[in-house]
Amino acid sequence: MAEDLEQALDNSPYPGSPLNHKSGLTSADPLKYVTAVPEGNVGLAYQFFLKFEDVYAKILSHGLAFFSVSLAVLMFAQVILRYGLNSPFVGIEEMAILFGAWVYFPSMAYVSRQGEHIHGGILTLVVKSPRAVQKVRLLMTVFSIAACTVFGYFAIKYAFFEIEKGRLSSYLRWPKGIWSFSLVVGFSGTILALIMQCINQLAAIKYREITEIRP
Repeated sequence: MAEDLEQALDNSPYPGSPLNHKSGLTSADPLKYVTAVPEGNVGLAYQFFLKFEDVYAKILSHGLAFFSVSLAVLMFAQVILRYGLNSPFVGIEEMAILFGAWVYFPSMAYVSRQGEHIHGGILTLVVKSPRAVQKVRLLMTVFSIAACTVFGYFAIKYAFFEIEKGRLSSYLRWPKGIWSFSLVVGFSGTILALIMQCINQLAAIKYREITEIRP
């Protein structure tokens, strides 16, 4: 029985997990934050899903880089036109809002996926049990999913309303749905990342329960 448990622990699907018994984790050590992307091996079906998700994340990353650089170039051009040539182009302000929206909302999804958003450190100072810390973080992830679902519902509803009505911007006369669709990408991607993180946190907690019965 002990040998079977030893083999099960060695072949755990989360060898890189911060809860691994080989990592020497103690209550005094900082507990690594479990992100949306699993660090260890997963099932075959989930592997296929992660491949598609990885392509989506790369598109998101390249898109953020493109819009960030475009926004910087746009602001530089506006300064030259306004203060250098004394001939500002009003449409640039609408384009700046467009690029800014496509940086801000999709980056919310990307940061949630990477687990690089701001975290408070007081939890690990007050709660000494790594298992309890993971459960609190899981609960916060569930709350985040609920909040993003509520706010995302109204944001996406508004976005599709503008797309269906065919509203145009004031100066460029571009469809305002181009601006609004950033909400769809941002909230949808964030909810997807949080659901993945929730699954990974549940797996980490379950793995912790297995390691705690190790003789």
